[in-house]
Amino acid sequence: MNIVLIGDGGHGKVVQDIVMLHKNTRLVAFLDDKHKEVYKKGNLIVGPISFAQTIMSMFQDVKFVITIGDNKVRKKIINKLNLPHICYATLIHPTATISPSATIGHGSVIMAHAVIDSDSQIGDHVIINTSSVVEHDNIVGDFVHLSPSATLTGAVKIREGVHIGAGATVIPNIEIGQWSVIGAGSAVINPIPPNSTAVGVPAKVKEKHKMEEVLVNHDKNKKILLSPPHLSGNEWKYIQEAIDTNWIAPLGPNVDAFEKEMASYLGVKDAVAVSSGTAAIHLALSLLDVKKGDTVFCSTLTFVASANPILYQDAVPVFIDSEPETWNMSSEALEKAFEDAMLAGKLPKAVIVVNLYGQSAKMEEILAICNRYEVPMIEDAAESLGSQYKGKKSGTFGKFGIFSFNGNKIVTTSGGGMLVSDDLDAIQKARFLATQAKDSAPYYQHSKKGYNYRMSNVLAGIGRAQLEVLEERVNAKRFNFLKYYKELSKLPGVQFMPELEGTLSNRWLTTLTIDEKITGIAAAQLIQSLADDHIEARHVWKPLHLQPLFKGQKYYSHGEHKSISETLFMTGICLPSGSNMENDEQMRVIESLKMVILQRAKMTHPISG
Repeated sequence: MNIVLIGDGGHGKVVQDIVMLHKNTRLVAFLDDKHKEVYKKGNLIVGPISFAQTIMSMFQDVKFVITIGDNKVRKKIINKLNLPHICYATLIHPTATISPSATIGHGSVIMAHAVIDSDSQIGDHVIINTSSVVEHDNIVGDFVHLSPSATLTGAVKIREGVHIGAGATVIPNIEIGQWSVIGAGSAVINPIPPNSTAVGVPAKVKEKHKMEEVLVNHDKNKKILLSPPHLSGNEWKYIQEAIDTNWIAPLGPNVDAFEKEMASYLGVKDAVAVSSGTAAIHLALSLLDVKKGDTVFCSTLTFVASANPILYQDAVPVFIDSEPETWNMSSEALEKAFEDAMLAGKLPKAVIVVNLYGQSAKMEEILAICNRYEVPMIEDAAESLGSQYKGKKSGTFGKFGIFSFNGNKIVTTSGGGMLVSDDLDAIQKARFLATQAKDSAPYYQHSKKGYNYRMSNVLAGIGRAQLEVLEERVNAKRFNFLKYYKELSKLPGVQFMPELEGTLSNRWLTTLTIDEKITGIAAAQLIQSLADDHIEARHVWKPLHLQPLFKGQKYYSHGEHKSISETLFMTGICLPSGSNMENDEQMRVIESLKMVILQRAKMTHPISG
């Protein structure tokens, strides 16, 4: 791992020593605005903080650490750089003692001989200085600084931006409010309000101060979006290449490379880049010879794009309920649908299984059923690129896998999709159909119905750059989920979408359910409350069997009397989950949710995870 330290001062020197002590880290640069120009100092690059973006393009696997002791300055730099959480390294001195049950956030530094005991939670960009002790069950917020030999005894809560002076001690179950300062050698035996300075034995508040707006009162009128595009910065390289070579029309070198790179990442034999995920499903159904009057089984809890191509083929959709462990297609309901189809003497031509919000369906169970009836499966992995099921990449289980690169997806080309398969002949035929089914002739000749479904060379260039950072995006999405879970999972009536054992969800969207009987608020009301705070949240997909478009179509539920998909729709909420979401933005969402739920539940104290 290549490390860049931002802050070329005394604290930077100490952190540099930690980097040097680890064999898997290499210091490549010191950035500080006291350096007006970029130059080499031995093997190190030295320059201003603005050089950070350039550094990212110079090295692979580069991570930053803000090595400035002032909490306010650290936060200003983080806000200015506006990088994802995963761009920051966590550094731990080899002599520090860390409990296996403790958690440490991004960009934090744990100095020599520090101790962090069981179930303590350390936030992002925290400094735990030399010989400091963080006992069991402490919660240390972001941008906190514990000076040398500071001690937090059990179950202490230290809010964002607090500075604990050298040798200070905080007794158990005390809370220190955000951006407060505790003097060196002080003993804190009473709660300290926010924005205060407290000194002495026992510590007493000497003054209260108003923090700068940028630190404590971010723009609450700025809308927080559900899942906005997140560019890597390398897209322009491929776009410029397309423009320089005049390959701006559909097809070209970027399309060819994107298909190969995608196939290689997934471990499939071939892929074809198309204009949308919907187009990819349509091509899959065409290749399986689905035609008028045929039936296709399809997950009901999904976006309409999963089922619209069935109608394009004049076929008939049959909708299959979800099950609780993945929120995806129920094998129990699927089995019932197949049994009825067998009795009627009309098996479906295909089964479309959707991996909802990044979570894989129970592929082994579903595939076993499909294989027993010899019906091919199409895996709709539009939302699950980067996810895994028992070590195998999502989208590679069916006869065909499909992906979407819509603007809100984890990898975006602004609009686009991909059809993948191990069937080389089928993928080659898909390329033929997607380019208007033009025959091999010296003039325009067409013997079959085709479609204008191919991706442009420019958009494929964007996709190539996005694919390069896919793992980083997955890590960022999963980090978002973990922070939501940590802060909200103990709220009454809140349940998060589970992650099936043996799978890895990309957590494209963090989703949860609200029990109105416990919380006193319905999902729809909570979504409106968030909207009032300029926060975009959405309902879980409305089941397709409830859509007017599909009125009267067959539907098979998971249980005898209860529809899982309908319950999830009524109680489910999708939270803002952008991989470029700032910590301040996520905390806005968390605090807004906490305030409404706790007020409705008639509780008077906050609950933290």
